[in-house]
Amino acid sequence: MKKYITLLLLFTYQITIVSQADTLLIQEINKTSNIDIPKRGMTMNQVISKFGEPEIKKNAIGKPPITQWLYGGFIVYFERQWVIQTVILKKDKPLN
Repeated sequence: MKKYITLLLLFTYQITIVSQADTLLIQEINKTSNIDIPKRGMTMNQVISKFGEPEIKKNAIGKPPITQWLYGGFIVYFERQWVIQTVILKKDKPLN
């Protein structure tokens, strides 16, 4: 039984480390980027006013509803109508 608990704890620890590393990487890329991107807390209307209409709007999924808007150099993720994250795309990555 102790063996299973130990394995479960190790597995949980590894998942936590990986998810934190991904979050930190995205935050660091966004901080060091010279690209003007939508900021967390902006509304959909503010994003459209500043950046124009997106090239692709994906339908909301999940609860709470998460929506993706794809622009040429970045993807904006919304929870309901507010920006929760903007991810800068690699130059060689196509929109889809």
